[in-house]
Amino acid sequence: MIRDFLKHNWPRYLYGAIFLILVDLLMLITPRVIGLIVDEIRGGAQDLGFVRLLIFAVIGVAFGLFITRLFWRVFIMGAARKFEYYTRKTLFEKLLTLPPTFYDRTRVGDLMARFTNDVNAVRMAMGPAIVMIIDAFFLVTVTIFAMGLFTNWNLTWISIAPLPALAIVSTFFGKMIHKRFKMVQASFSDLTDTIEESISGVRLIKSYGIEDLRNGTLSDKSDMYVEKNMALVRVWGMFFPLIQTLSMLGTVLATLFGGRMVILGQITLGEYITFTSYLGMLIWPMTAFGWVINIIQRGRASYRRLMEVLEEDNNITTDDPVKIDEFEGHIVMKNLTFTYPTGSRPALENIDFEVRPGSKIAIVGTTGSGKSTIAKLIARLYPVDEGMLFIDGVDINKLEPKAIRENVAYVPQETFLFSETVGNNIRFGDMGISDEEVKKYASIASIHEDIEGFSNGYKTIVGERGVTLSGGQKQRISIARALIKEAPLVVLDDCLSAVDTETETEILKSLKDSEDTRSIIVISHRLKAVVDSDEIYVLHEGKVVERGVHSDLVQGGGLYQRMYERQMLEEKLEEE
Repeated sequence: MIRDFLKHNWPRYLYGAIFLILVDLLMLITPRVIGLIVDEIRGGAQDLGFVRLLIFAVIGVAFGLFITRLFWRVFIMGAARKFEYYTRKTLFEKLLTLPPTFYDRTRVGDLMARFTNDVNAVRMAMGPAIVMIIDAFFLVTVTIFAMGLFTNWNLTWISIAPLPALAIVSTFFGKMIHKRFKMVQASFSDLTDTIEESISGVRLIKSYGIEDLRNGTLSDKSDMYVEKNMALVRVWGMFFPLIQTLSMLGTVLATLFGGRMVILGQITLGEYITFTSYLGMLIWPMTAFGWVINIIQRGRASYRRLMEVLEEDNNITTDDPVKIDEFEGHIVMKNLTFTYPTGSRPALENIDFEVRPGSKIAIVGTTGSGKSTIAKLIARLYPVDEGMLFIDGVDINKLEPKAIRENVAYVPQETFLFSETVGNNIRFGDMGISDEEVKKYASIASIHEDIEGFSNGYKTIVGERGVTLSGGQKQRISIARALIKEAPLVVLDDCLSAVDTETETEILKSLKDSEDTRSIIVISHRLKAVVDSDEIYVLHEGKVVERGVHSDLVQGGGLYQRMYERQMLEEKLEEE
């Protein structure tokens, strides 16, 4: 990722480095000029014109520093911000391509931590750290050369004697900082995940009266985060003062030996002032070296966490996709067996299944029998072996996932609405759809009258995840959103569980009557809603145990008949 970014943005860093080097060179002029002024004044200042010239030189250097510092910040810090944008964009685009198997094992809080803390840590390494590295190495090099050239080489070697110790200390503590920062980021991900879950589930928490329990859980996560941070702080607390001590040791040596040289007349007072000024310039890069190690190690740890996501394999891809000119919605499963990546036994086993164009097929069965799995496989949310699932006669593995999903209106069990208007949630994916079309499909989904009763009608904001709506309203809006795609195949995965049987039956009848050219797959636990289906598949423990039309199945003496009779009895008891 960094290599790709630098391929297009290396000029920014180059120009920034040039201006930064100019800053360092200009900084060398002022101590030398001040030393000359001191010696000139101490000697009686017989050439006032020369002194004035030196003063104007200092003013010119100050102006030059203003310009060059401005430009290096614009180039390097601007590039770092651009890298931050590029990283978040790349990460988000990658997340949109990853299959559900990734999200099955990855927490939302962990991803949020990578989007925030980790991206910021890498940005610091790509901005301030680069500045410090260039500044530290170049400024140290040219300053040491200037110290020896303009004053005394022996005094220079004595004063920089602590430098090798700085490198040893930085290497030792750098490894410790890297290890502890990885632990801090992992703990932060855990804490973020707990907060996200608690906020999303606050109504459930309140309904169960477990606020104290959740507070305790959050406190434990917070304590762990503080503990990991304190472990990092303890290392940093030893590292930074040690760096400062070694840096100041050079000043002590310069004072002892430099003062003696002035007294003995080996160097002038002006040269000594110049030398101490240069030595003072060395203290910052020496101290910054510790900051650089810290920032780089944090950036390394965070970059590794980001690359874990970016290097994640997308197991639902097609190398040479086959294109279907006109999608008909003909689905065939042949002896299909499927096991979830985390499962120990097949969720579906030896499934033979067919949906002819324009037909209405129902899938019913016991809880956990694999009904929803069939819907997910048709939408290609999970990979299947070759030769088991075909769409319009083409193996699903030879079709582009995006092309499949554009032609399949899939409504899952878990409804999700964005914090937008009702109308925009329905036309989601194509904001150019007219209000008339939105109302048309809202009517088919039996939600139009409800929406008209809202305070602002179709312009009503539904809140985060549709919090202001009932479960049934959210489900019907989700159906309208899927239908407005006008896809050839509609898959309704038990997405009407929150509405009554009559409403569900009315929606399905309206859908069939108005869209007779679509293939429709209805997954429902209410058998009364699917009695008019062209064919009904009955699943039990991942296998098709019965298939046929309602009139035959209800008298077949099998699972379907038992389920239907039980539901009719329950309905009768509720009426009484």
